[in-house]
Amino acid sequence: MKKFFLMFTMFLFVAATANAAIVLDYADNQSEEYPTIAAAQKFAQLVKAKTNGRVTVNVQPGAKLANEEIVLKQLEFGTIDMSRISIPYYANSFDEFKVLQMPYIFDSAAHMHKVLDGAIGDGFLKLTEKENVIALCWFDAGARNFYTTNKPIKTLEDFKLLKLRVQPSEVSVAMANALGATPVPLAYGEVYGALISGEIDGAENNFSSYISVRHNDAAKYLTLTEHMRQPELVVISKSALKELTPADQKAVREAAKEAAKYEREIWTAYEADAKKEAIRKGTKIITLAPAERAKIKAAMQKLEASYSKEYKAIIDKIRNAK
Repeated sequence: MKKFFLMFTMFLFVAATANAAIVLDYADNQSEEYPTIAAAQKFAQLVKAKTNGRVTVNVQPGAKLANEEIVLKQLEFGTIDMSRISIPYYANSFDEFKVLQMPYIFDSAAHMHKVLDGAIGDGFLKLTEKENVIALCWFDAGARNFYTTNKPIKTLEDFKLLKLRVQPSEVSVAMANALGATPVPLAYGEVYGALISGEIDGAENNFSSYISVRHNDAAKYLTLTEHMRQPELVVISKSALKELTPADQKAVREAAKEAAKYEREIWTAYEADAKKEAIRKGTKIITLAPAERAKIKAAMQKLEASYSKEYKAIIDKIRNAK
């Protein structure tokens, strides 16, 4: 009888384990109303539906788990399962992705979408399959502009000696140097305090982030440079992916692609609303004179020379994909 009871208990334990849902922790540093969080929640819904509840995604916004730099390291070790990662952080580990950070590499949102939705974008994603952090899809992150606290940027000369926050990446630092500014690499969550305290004179980001984390409180001058269109990646640790059955792996990959389409749809409206809110709250929008815009663009595009030997072929493919 005891033997039967023991066997029955073990059977129940195995059955319960088999039926227990696998939970994937998903980190993002943005606030709950941000488009990438809405898309992550959509992804979670899709995964649950496609796997019949065998896999659930626990979305953690607001950098609850860690900032992007730390999250990427935790993904590599498998202590966090999934995240939305900005290209600069990924490029610090995977050199090929620096190409996607180049100023003015994309002429427009349509140009970027065409590149990412085609063979070039798929090629970048495939590069990650052999790594410990696998990229599943692309999220849009809009166009980045410069904004400052005390001095509006109207000319290339206005950049000189400005202490500008840049993302902690080789390309971002080189970009600020090319403009004559002083680059100050800071994590995203540190920028607001640095603007308020005067540690930095300005920063650069899209309208959505500018409003979402209230950089407009301190930086009231925003210059429409649209110098970068950096896509972002939804990634999963290889160890987390391996825990799933082949069918559930396929479901997660499909859900990511569908969530990416959804994110792109809601991004455009959110960014337009953010721009309107910035103006309503007193941000002074500076439109560059064509001649000055050309000077600023030329200064930043000199960065390509540093990477042209190694990545010229892919840079040319991106430029010609219009």
